[in-house]
Amino acid sequence: MKTLDQDFIVLVIAPADGRGGIASVVRLHSQTEAWRVMRARLLSTYDDRSSWRKILSAAKAYVAAPLLIARATIVHVHLAAQKSVLRKLPLILMAKSLGKPVIVHVHAFSMESLFDSTTLYAGRLTLRLADHVIALSQVWADAMTARDASLSVSVIQNPVSTFRRNSWTPDQTPVVLYAGKLEARKGYQDLLAAAVPILKAFPSTQFWFAGHGDIEVAKAMADTYGIRESVKFMGWLSPEEMSKAYESATIFCLPSYNEGVPMVVLEAMARGIPVVCTKVGGLPNYIEHGENGLFADAGDSVSIAKTILFLLMDSSHAQTIGERGAKTIQNTCSLEAVSKQLESLYWRLLHGKPAAEVPQFIHPGHK
Repeated sequence: MKTLDQDFIVLVIAPADGRGGIASVVRLHSQTEAWRVMRARLLSTYDDRSSWRKILSAAKAYVAAPLLIARATIVHVHLAAQKSVLRKLPLILMAKSLGKPVIVHVHAFSMESLFDSTTLYAGRLTLRLADHVIALSQVWADAMTARDASLSVSVIQNPVSTFRRNSWTPDQTPVVLYAGKLEARKGYQDLLAAAVPILKAFPSTQFWFAGHGDIEVAKAMADTYGIRESVKFMGWLSPEEMSKAYESATIFCLPSYNEGVPMVVLEAMARGIPVVCTKVGGLPNYIEHGENGLFADAGDSVSIAKTILFLLMDSSHAQTIGERGAKTIQNTCSLEAVSKQLESLYWRLLHGKPAAEVPQFIHPGHK
C-alpha cells in the first residue's frame, strides 16, 4: 500500500448533492480506495434541489475555497459546460495562482455546449488551464484533442457499483424504463410517441419515466396520444427508489440527442437490462449494436419503437444482450478499476511523470 505524508490532500470540487449525473459519479468516487489513500476531500459547489440551495451551496464554496485550495496538493474539478464552467473557473484560477496541479474532469453533454455555447470561450480557457483533462470515453478524448491539440487528455470511465442481473419472461408485464431529466434533448417525447405502436403490439406494456423536468408537458403528450394509463411519471427518485425501478425494468431506453456518458445507461447495463439508446457521445465506446445493447436513431420514434419491439418479441435474445451488457460494464466500470485509474493519475501528477503514462481506457475486444 502506498503511503502519503500527512499533509497530502486531493481537493475534489464538484456537486455533492442534487439530481445530476456528476453528483452520482462523485458519490461513487468517494467509495473508492483511491479516495481514501489520497485523502480526498470534497468541496461542493452546486445543489440543484431548489434555487436557495443553489445560492447557498455556491456561497459556501467560495468562502471555503481559498483555505482548502491552499492546503491541497492536487485540485480535481468536475464540470459540465456553460454555467458549470463559469462557476468553477474562478476556483481553477485560484488553484493555478497558488501553483496547484489541476485536473479538469469533463461531463459535458456535447462538444458544442463546452466549446461554443459557454460564455467568453471559458470552456476552452478552462481546459487549457488544466494540467490534465479527464474524458469519459475515447470518443470525447479524441474530440477534445481535435479541437485543441495542446490538451493532455486521458479517459477514466464513470464507475458503477451495483451488479444485479435482471431477468424477464414473456408472461411478465413488460416495463420500459426511462431515467433522466425530462427535457427535449434527452428524447423523452420520442419515447412517448414510440409507445403508441408498441402498445398496439403489446398492450400490457408499461412505460416508466424516472426524472424531474417537463412532467406536466409529458403528461399532456401522453393524454394526446391516448396512452396515459400505460405511462407512469415517477419524478426524481432517490438512489434506493431508482434501484427498485431498475429491478422492475424489462428494457431501458434513453433516446437522447446528445450525451457524454450517461450514468443511467451504465447502471442499467450493469444490472443486465437490455438497453436501447442512441449513438451519441461516448456510448459507442461501450455498446456494440446487437451484441450488448441496441442503437435507435435519435429523434425517430419509428426507429425507437422497432428496436424496443425487437426485444419484446424475443425475450431470449433480449436476455442475452442484457447479460453481455452486464459483463461489459463489470469489466470496465467497476469501482476497483476506476479507483486504480484515479490513483495512478494522482500519483503521476504528484511525482511529475509524463501524462502519456496515465492508463488509457480500452474498450473490451479492442487491443
